[in-house]
Amino acid sequence: MRRHLLFSTVLLLVSLTPLHATTVRRLSFDELVARAQSIVQGRVVDLRTYWTADQKLILTDYTIQVQETMKGSTPQTVTVTTIGGKIGNTILHVSGMPAFEQGENAILFLEKSNTSTTVVGLNQGKFTVSNGEISNTVSGLSFPDGTAGKPVKMPLDEFKRQVRLRINK
Repeated sequence: MRRHLLFSTVLLLVSLTPLHATTVRRLSFDELVARAQSIVQGRVVDLRTYWTADQKLILTDYTIQVQETMKGSTPQTVTVTTIGGKIGNTILHVSGMPAFEQGENAILFLEKSNTSTTVVGLNQGKFTVSNGEISNTVSGLSFPDGTAGKPVKMPLDEFKRQVRLRINK
């Protein structure tokens, strides 16, 4: 019930915004670190897309095999839930909602939302790891001040150093 209420609230907010962007509060890097209950680097090992019990929303659960925990304590695998996915010919897409590929390696800023684990700030809290670098995307997101978001790209080691500096403040 609580899970449904959270996702219904998000869906309502999404439906009130332009079709190509979801308006969210812009989070600074310091705010991402502070708000995240856990920060992990991991690999997507499985996904499951399903209808909510009332058949109103499509959700996708991504199973993340945790390789490193930078903040908080996490089990060896974490399930991250997002709104959206494809079941048969029905597709639910929420602009700015993080999506993952099987085998993808990412650093995730996570928070508990009732019974689910979600990514902080939608796409703002997902950083893909590739070739020793991290990058994120803020596509599909708009911010209340109207200015565009700026994606981050930097060496993985420097990113982890910046996360640890903020955790140890």
